Amino acid sequence: MVWARTKLVIFDNLYEPGEKDILFNYSGPHPEKFYNKVRAMMHDIFNVPAGRVQEMNYTWETQNNEDKFNIRWRTVKEMDIYTYLRYDVILTGTSANGEGPVSIRLKPRIVTEYPQDTLIQQSILYEMARRFWHNMFYAKQRQKWMEMGRDLASEFENTLKEYGEELRHHARAKLQ
Repeated sequence: MVWARTKLVIFDNLYEPGEKDILFNYSGPHPEKFYNKVRAMMHDIFNVPAGRVQEMNYTWETQNNEDKFNIRWRTVKEMDIYTYLRYDVILTGTSANGEGPVSIRLKPRIVTEYPQDTLIQQSILYEMARRFWHNMFYAKQRQKWMEMGRDLASEFENTLKEYGEELRHHARAKLQ
């Protein structure tokens, strides 16, 4: 990330405009277990240190033997000094007597920031040179990172599906 007072930000979704986010819905036993699983997956799959995963919102209410929870994380995976992958994960659900629905929304984005602090960086000549460099060279690298970001988002989604099936399987095994 560029640490500048003023910056030009190029913010793109990793998926097509109609499919900006990945939505995962689960209804079954132990939906509250997704909290720890999602946190662990963010470190493991996106391969970022703990400081790059920020818990932005945490609400967990318990009333009448029912848990309601709403948690939001942001993970930043730096690619170079200008570009990073940003994953926002929102976990919402309820659990009554160990059963209930949970919804997980993954918002994968790629962000490029160019500093615009100095007079040189604000000049038209600098902007022309920056645009030329970006279009001729850097855009190809961003495309590679977009592909990598999509692969990581797909791995996150598939791991969530496997964990949901694992929870269901263990619940069925206990019933039998």
